[in-house]
Amino acid sequence: MQDPAGEVRFVSNKFKSLRGRHAVTLREDFGGTGIFSLAWARSRRERTAHSVDLDGETQAWGAAHRVGNAPAQVRERVRFERANVLDGVGGPVDVAVAFNFSYWIFKTRAELRRYFEVVHRSLGPDGVLFLDAFGGLDVPQIDENRVEHEDFTYVWRQRDYDVLSHDFECAISFEFDDGSEINPAFTYSWRLWSLVEIRELLEEAGFSKVNLFWERNDAEGEGTGRFYLPKRAENEHVWWTYIAAER
Repeated sequence: MQDPAGEVRFVSNKFKSLRGRHAVTLREDFGGTGIFSLAWARSRRERTAHSVDLDGETQAWGAAHRVGNAPAQVRERVRFERANVLDGVGGPVDVAVAFNFSYWIFKTRAELRRYFEVVHRSLGPDGVLFLDAFGGLDVPQIDENRVEHEDFTYVWRQRDYDVLSHDFECAISFEFDDGSEINPAFTYSWRLWSLVEIRELLEEAGFSKVNLFWERNDAEGEGTGRFYLPKRAENEHVWWTYIAAER
């Protein structure tokens, strides 16, 4: 569900193109096991990371099974912060990230704007907040997507959507070849935010510029890993984008 090394490359490259220097310090919001923070610390010897999350049990697992298996000179540059992301710990930093649509847990404009304001204050003078978002024709409806792997099936379910509030309930399950399953493994209770709303709230929170990075596709419609800034975008069955908000 995550590609930490690829995400770190994207964030590193886009920060350098926007700011003309390498980013060093990171705050990973909704960090869970700290897997992005670990990839960040691995990527350059001077990089440090704060992984912020409320779930101490998840952080403890990540500290033992992810960060704990890294070399000492990497481990010492990753710090777990058991805190609410609204507390603003871990700043000032060059980069803040809230990936996997985790910030969609805030369901009102006031709540999301407050979160963006907290991040804005936690960034250094030329800091950048990176987010992701998705949408499209197939998203605001009940749906199921199954992906077959060698010895298990990944199942993404959009279980409920309320057109009046944009409340969006989703879940991930795993089905194994021996007939067992984890159902659900993860559940998500979000608001489905539009890009227009996200951009407006970032600007209201004080960010000077909001960039939307769209991925280029090849002839077969597969992502190429190359990104551009579109002037406009057609709606698709499902689309996904990175957002980079400049302080």
